[in-house]
Formats: sequence, structure tokens, C-alpha cells
Amino acid sequence: MRLANRWPECFADGDVQFSDPQAALNYAMELHRTGRIAEADNLYRQLHASFPQEVDLVHLIGLTTFELGRHAEGIAMIQESLRHRPQIAHYHANYGTKLIDLRRTDEAIAALTHAMELEPSAAGHHYNLGNAYMQAQRWAESVVAYQKALALSAGHQHAALQLGMALHSAGRTDEGIAHYRAELLARPTDYAIATNLGALLQDKCDIDGAIEAFRHALIHEPKNFFALNNIAIMLKERGEIGESVRLLRQCVEINPSSTEVRSNLILTLHYDPNVTDEDFYAIHREWNRVAPAATPTHTNTPEPRRRLRIGYVSADFRDHVVGRALLPGFRHHDHTSFEIFCYAIHADQEFTPEFRRHADQWRSMAGASDQELFETIQRDGIDLLIDLSLHTSDHRLNVFARKPSPIQISWLGYPESSGLDAMDYRVSDRYLEPPTGNSLAAPNERAWLHPDCWTCFEPAPGYPAVSRLPSSDGHPFTFGCFNNTCKINADVLTAWSRILLATPGSRLRLLTKPGTHRHHLLDFLVGLGVEAKRITFVEYQPHSPTLSQGDLLGRYHEIDLALDTFPYNGMSTTLDALWMGVPVVSYVDRRNLGRAGLSLLSNVGLPQFAVSSIDAYVETAVRVSQDKQALAALRAGLRAKMQASPLLDAADFTRKLEAGFRDMWVEWCKRQGTVG
Repeated sequence: MRLANRWPECFADGDVQFSDPQAALNYAMELHRTGRIAEADNLYRQLHASFPQEVDLVHLIGLTTFELGRHAEGIAMIQESLRHRPQIAHYHANYGTKLIDLRRTDEAIAALTHAMELEPSAAGHHYNLGNAYMQAQRWAESVVAYQKALALSAGHQHAALQLGMALHSAGRTDEGIAHYRAELLARPTDYAIATNLGALLQDKCDIDGAIEAFRHALIHEPKNFFALNNIAIMLKERGEIGESVRLLRQCVEINPSSTEVRSNLILTLHYDPNVTDEDFYAIHREWNRVAPAATPTHTNTPEPRRRLRIGYVSADFRDHVVGRALLPGFRHHDHTSFEIFCYAIHADQEFTPEFRRHADQWRSMAGASDQELFETIQRDGIDLLIDLSLHTSDHRLNVFARKPSPIQISWLGYPESSGLDAMDYRVSDRYLEPPTGNSLAAPNERAWLHPDCWTCFEPAPGYPAVSRLPSSDGHPFTFGCFNNTCKINADVLTAWSRILLATPGSRLRLLTKPGTHRHHLLDFLVGLGVEAKRITFVEYQPHSPTLSQGDLLGRYHEIDLALDTFPYNGMSTTLDALWMGVPVVSYVDRRNLGRAGLSLLSNVGLPQFAVSSIDAYVETAVRVSQDKQALAALRAGLRAKMQASPLLDAADFTRKLEAGFRDMWVEWCKRQGTVG
């Protein structure tokens, strides 16, 4: 666009003045390019007053207006420019990118497709179209679009970066990894490529490879927060908790306002046997300090017996440990007394349709901002809002911190406290809760104790029959632990070595992802006198369309007796073991997470397997292993015991949970003065 100097007006931005309108326009566009949007907008508008017929100025003002947050006004001006000049490709392209920002994905695809048709040789149009397809989860089409962008412009770094993620989303992760490796050879200093490579290797369970890629990124960008944070997470996966905590504290120093990294630190501290209650109190206080402030404006009608709106917020309405724990009871909600809302943070996956069927209202919030989620919950008038994540990945605790619902409850992410000031309750049970209470909870976060168990259980589809006791068929007696490596610490390994040394010829079978941590575990046990040949590893296999979670339970056919971890007990692994007829020896620690074994074993009628000291843990495992006849009989009847236990009575579990929800609501109504 060229502006002829036909008027004597002076165009000004602050102390900078122009008598030449073209110079003013060039300056305004530079302001726009460098992010000084308000100043650019001011100059564009001055110019438009003098050149009202210039459609380019209408378009530019539309862009700045949108970027200043007046979205509807900005979109209207962009549309006006398109009506006057529909043949301009970059008008359609800019319109499409703004529609992506508004998540009007189908319209964005149409606009960007039009831009591409008008100007097919422009790599940027293909790149932006790829972004729109990504938002629409049309992965295969996004791959094609990014590939076309790169074909037109081999140096298009954004397209190169996005292509790997598109391949990963399309289920072609190996191709994505190969693409990133090739890009990194061509541009070894590109820390973004190295970071994304690490993320894909992380997803493939290549822990060592992921750490190497993230460290490569840090060489070229030492304050790459994402890479440092993910190295810490991978070190946690390898069981290197102390180093993981150190790096996460470094992440906090780099980005002190991030609640996400503080959540990663909180979660990782639960695996550290040396962490004190004071440490937890301090990090919980800091999380609350940097979190958004509560802004309660609740208009819920305080009628004690009315139908209540229950909202569940989770990224795990899917085949995930949380989803599998929630679904059995979720099917049994009393929909005459409770209207069930689900706020799904992830896009639909396996099991999601089952959750949808049993929800009264479904809100797909994948990609939604905290503000959008907060406003949706308030608009829905939720009475009791339930967080199913705590400080695990993809949580939305920032929304809970703002208190969109009058009653807020934490549950299922892990059996502990969220530590949030804005959380009113946490679901626990009479076994999980320490006799002296939970020292980690925020003052307002009260425990609601389920009479039976914190969760119920449903075996994964495709589960096999219970096998005979392996050692009764002449195999060496085999202890096993299928908990995550991050739960295995020096104290646990020392206890296991004592058990193995006291049971000559026995074996220990562990489930781990591949990596150098296997050597570390083996070296530690060998250093305590255990022969290396007595330790075997089961390959970690994520379930897939051809390998179900039920199929994986067949691994328990090789285990005689399971050993729990501490201070972080197993939960789903213990339930799986019991279902497969394998009793679990558990050490009861002082915090909730260390009492999960006690809860599950007590509910199935085996409280004697939950012991209160490490010495008793070792003695119990050794004693049980020496009476194979009794162990074989227990194995044969354990599934029936589970079936008759509260763990598998999902309907009763839910009735009791709903009674707790009603009690919480009545108490809130009392505080509003509506119940005498």
C-alpha cells in the first residue's frame, strides 16, 4: 500500500511526528510488528481518517483491534476489508489465523483454504492451514499442510517444528522422531526442535533418549524452562528423586509465578522418603500465594433437598488409572437427585463415550483457557465441583483456586491433600486417614471419610483367569512389584534385599521402562549381596488397540507374592494383583499415600498383610513365602473375596458417596441460614 502525500496533516505517535503519510504508515507497521499494538492502532486510525477509502487500513485496524482484545469489533472490520477486496490472499490468511484464536475452527479452515487457493505458492498459508487442522484434530491433513509449507520453504522453522507434533498426533510418532532427528542434524542449535524431540521420545518411554534431547536443548538455551522441567520429570521416572527435586526447585527460581512447576515439585516430593511435613507446608503455601485469588460470586439456591449439580473436572475421562477408578461408581449416580456435569480437559479417547453416556451434561474443554473453564462452571451453576487430578499433569487447580463453585472437593488424582486454600473437602476413607489426621492439608480442606474405601474397582476388560501358584509347579518363588520406578527408593530396595537373602533361591520381578535406571536398581541390590541373576525385569508395555489392559494382567501369572512400595504405596497395581489372586505385603506409613495398602487389604479381608514396621514387612513376606500351601489356597479364593468386598460394589459405593455430597451441601445451606 502506498499513501500519496496529498494532505498537510501531521500524523503523530507520542513525540514522533510525520508529515509524510507513507512514513507514518511504515512506522505504524513496524510498531505493529514489534508488538506495540496500541500505538500502531492509534497511527492506523489517524491515517484512516485522512484516507477513508484505503481498504488496507481498514484491514490493519481490524487486526490491531482484535489484538487489543476487542475481538468482535476486529473481526467485523476484517470482514469489511474482505467484502471490498475478496481477491487479497493475505486478508483471508489473517482472518483465518484470528478465527483459530477464537477456536472457530471450521471457519478458519475455510478462510485459510481460500487464501491458499488464491496464493498457492505461499508457504505461510499452508502452515496456518496446518495449525487449523491441528486444532480440528484432523491430524493427517495437518501433516500434509506442514509438508507442503516445507516443500515451498525448506527453512520454514515453524512448519518444521509443527510437523513432528502433527506426525505424533497422527499416530506416526516414529516418523516424527526421525523428522526431528534430521532437522536437528541440519540445525543443531535449534533448541525448540531438540525440545520437541525430547517430548516425543518421552512419549515413547525412551527415558534416556528424552533426557539427552532435553539436555541438548539446554546447551543452546540454558533457561529453556520446558526442557529443564521435563528433565526433572524424566529423572523422577528413573527414580532419581533427589536430583529431580533439585531441578524442579531451579525451575521455580526461573519461573516463580508458574503454578504448574510448583505442582510438579509438590507431586515429586511425595516420592521422597526424607521430605518433612514442613517442606510440604511451605510449598503448599507458596502454590496458594502465586495462584489466582478466589473470586466467589455464587448464586446457588441454598435448598437442602433440591436436585444438586455435581461437576467433575478431569483430563482423564478415558482409559487411564483415574478414569478406570471413577467409571464403575460413575455409572450408578442417582440422576433424580444429582445432575452430573463433566468438564473434559482432553479430547475424546477410549472410554470417553462411556462417560458421556452416564453424564447429564458434557462440556468439551480441550484447549479452553482457565477463564473459559471458570466462566462455564459458573454459568452452569455447579453446586459441588470435584477435582480429579490434584497436582498431576493437566490439572486445572488454577480454576479451583478462583472458587467457581461454593463447595469444592479433591479426589482420585492420588489419595492425599491438594493443599489448596479454596478446596473445602477431600475424599478419603477410615483406613487412609492417619489417626492423628492429615498434616499436609490446608486448614479449610476437611477430610470426608468414605465408610469403606476411597475408590472402587472394576477389572480391566479381557482379564485372564487366576493361575496356579507358580512356585507350586516347580518354579523359583517369585516376589514382584509392578509399581512405577519412581516409588522405589533405597529403603524399599534394602527391605527387598533382606527378603531375598532370607529366602534362598527366590526371585524378584520388577516392571520398568527401559533405561539406565534398571542398571542402578540392579547395582544397588547386588551391592547388598543379592545375585544379579535373581532380579528380572518385565518390559513396560502401554496398552494399545491390540494389547488391552486386561491382557497385561497376565504378567501376574509369574508372581507368587507382591511387595508394595513405601512411603508411596501402590493403588491400581495392588488392586490388579489382588484380582489376579496375588496378595500384597504393604508397609503402613504415616501419611495417606502410605496407607493405601492398608485401605485396600482391609476392604478385601486381608489386614494382616498391612504391617506397621519395615521389620514386620520383611518378616511377613518371608513367612508367607514359606507356606506355599496356604498361599496357594489364598490365591485360589482371592478373586471371590474381592467380588464379595466393598471394592466391587460400585452401586453401594456411589450411594455412600452421594450421601456425603448431600451432607456437605446441607452444611453449606446451614451456613447460609436456610436450615434450622
